Amino acid sequence: MSRWEQEGIRPAVRLVTGFLAVLLSACSNEGPTVFQRLGALAASKVAGPEEVTGRALTRADLDRIQAATIAVSSGAGPRAYLVPLARSGDYLDYRDEQGNSVVMLGGAISELETAGHDLDAVRFDPRDPIAHLTPFGAWPTDLWREYRFSVRQISTYGLAMHCVFEPQGLETIEIVELRYDLLRVREICTNSARRVNNTYWLEPGSGFIWKSEQWLGPNIGPVTIEIIRPFAG
Repeated sequence: MSRWEQEGIRPAVRLVTGFLAVLLSACSNEGPTVFQRLGALAASKVAGPEEVTGRALTRADLDRIQAATIAVSSGAGPRAYLVPLARSGDYLDYRDEQGNSVVMLGGAISELETAGHDLDAVRFDPRDPIAHLTPFGAWPTDLWREYRFSVRQISTYGLAMHCVFEPQGLETIEIVELRYDLLRVREICTNSARRVNNTYWLEPGSGFIWKSEQWLGPNIGPVTIEIIRPFAG
C-alpha cells in the first residue's frame, strides 16, 4: 500500500477489464450501447455540422442519451459530453469515446486525465460539501483539501490547500436550454505559494451542485463541469 493510500487519499478509479466487458455486454443486449449512441450523436451533430454551421448538441439531442451525463469544458472551448462507465463506491468514472476520463465524487472532480499532466487523486475532508452532498446551511466555514498530480507518468507531487466559502447570492444560469435558479458560492483556496478560486452553483436546500468551475492544478487550470442528467444510483 502506498503512502498516499495509507494517509487516506482515494486512489484513482481504474477500469477493470472483466467488469467493462460485462457492462458493455449488458448494454449491447438492449441495442446500441450508450457510447455508440453518444458517438452517433457526436458524429452527426458535432464533428460534422458543427464545423460548418457551428451547431452544438441540443437538449433534444442529449435527451436521447439514456444515461447520466456531464458536460466538461475548459475556458471558451466547446463542451465534451461524458457518461459514467464505472463506479467504485461513491466515485463515478465518466468517459467519452476517446477515453477521456473525469472521476467525480459528488460534485467534486477527484481525477482527471489530460495530455501530459494528470490529477491523480484528491483527499477530501469528511465535511467537504463539494464531495459529500450537504445542504448549504450545514456547510463548514473552512476546510483542507489535498491534491496529488503526475507529470507524464514520470514524476508525482502533492499540495495541500486551505479553503473558505463565500456565498455570492442567487443567480439564474442556463445549462443547454434549461434554466436554474441557484446559489452561487465562491471558494478561495490558498497555501504559501498560491491562491485559487473555485465557483459552485447549487440548490441551497439540498446542496446539489449543477455547475462548477474547479481548479485542478498549476498545469491544468480551471475546468467547468455542468450536470446534464444527474446520476440516479
